[in-house]
Amino acid sequence: MKRLTFCVLRFAFLLTACAPQSTEPQPPEIAYGQDVCEACGMIIDEARFAAATITVEGRTHKFDDIGEMLVYHMEHLEGQAQVWFVHDYATQTWMRGEAAFYVMSEKIASPMGGGIAAFADKAAAEAFAAEHATTVMTFDEVRVAVHLKAHG
Repeated sequence: MKRLTFCVLRFAFLLTACAPQSTEPQPPEIAYGQDVCEACGMIIDEARFAAATITVEGRTHKFDDIGEMLVYHMEHLEGQAQVWFVHDYATQTWMRGEAAFYVMSEKIASPMGGGIAAFADKAAAEAFAAEHATTVMTFDEVRVAVHLKAHG
């Protein structure tokens, strides 16, 4: 019986070791209430606004506000982001920033005043945008809007 148990465990280990490993970049762990924003040094408290990037060199940058992340990259790391991560405003789960739908409004009280909320679902973004009398933006559109706001 011990030999059978050993064989089963060894087989399970081999299957796990041989399984294809995901090469997709993964979002970082954020210790809310402890980790600080790369741009402003403030403590990251709200998951729905938190964002992160991983550079082409593999360095992780964490932010307390989506707008702050975008400005920081424009001013310090232009062209160095390999992947962007944001949280879905409704579910607070990580998602790829490039695939999200964005709502930008001064009525959105984000930590550093960026006023940006991200959504995985376009319909949810459209409903939220309607509540704030604004429109839904793509990643590229929100980057342009933030650039114009910061340097306009």
